[in-house]
Amino acid sequence: MRRHSLRRLSLRRLSLLICLVGAIGCTTDLRPEVIEEGGITEASATEARAWVDKMIAAHGGLDAWMAHRDATVVLTDTWPGWLTRTAAMPWPDDGQKMALSLLLGTDDARLDFVGGEWDGRAWGVQYWQTWQADKGGEPVFEADDDVKFWVPTVAYFFALPFRIGEASVLGYGGERVIDGRPHAVVYATWGSAEPQDDIDQYVLYIDKETHRLTWSHFTVRDLVLADAGAVHYTDMREVEGIVVPFEMRIVGDVGGDDTLHLMAIESVDFATGQPDAFYRPDPTRRGAK
Repeated sequence: MRRHSLRRLSLRRLSLLICLVGAIGCTTDLRPEVIEEGGITEASATEARAWVDKMIAAHGGLDAWMAHRDATVVLTDTWPGWLTRTAAMPWPDDGQKMALSLLLGTDDARLDFVGGEWDGRAWGVQYWQTWQADKGGEPVFEADDDVKFWVPTVAYFFALPFRIGEASVLGYGGERVIDGRPHAVVYATWGSAEPQDDIDQYVLYIDKETHRLTWSHFTVRDLVLADAGAVHYTDMREVEGIVVPFEMRIVGDVGGDDTLHLMAIESVDFATGQPDAFYRPDPTRRGAK
């Protein structure tokens, strides 16, 4: 099994890099001011849930999403900045093309690399166990921090409009105008509204006219140093009744233009008919997040 490129930094140094590039403190708390000062009231939670429900409906609805079982997303990942590209890009080729396949409603997914140095190679996560396969080879299970971070992260970015409804804590953070358009601000996390070392926080920015998700501010607690970033969803298109972004731009903060990397989507196919073994080569192997 080929090892990852030695020029890439460890996840420890990647987290520090994102903190520096994004000018975001590594002890990030994303709670909107109204929630940080006054907590989440019953009215706040109700309004937040209403906005999340509107968002899910505007993207096609949860029933339609889950009816597809799985999806395959062909995309390219481009890192425009020399520093982030050299230090943090997880694949050897800038503009790497790959096929992301995910089982909807789960954290199980895989990346199949197309072209470049890693052509034909695959990364996968099943029940939080990581595996890799060389071109034409069988999956080999081995703990790998990069695979465990990047596969579910890319999948979650794409599925976030539907998956974020699973959050156990929701609070309404008011309104913010971005690019001249009013957005509902919704805070989402799990367990407790306060920042936690091992639980991520999200702040959703939902367009008040279209009800679609345009921005998400997020923490990344499972890196060694907790940090944050934002994803900007653009070029929305309807595919088999589901509204999905064809561009996901990762930046340091909401409204920013400091692109860390850009995932441009070429195609989205739902209900691809892949067997369970495609996602879970050895279903007896299970782990913890």
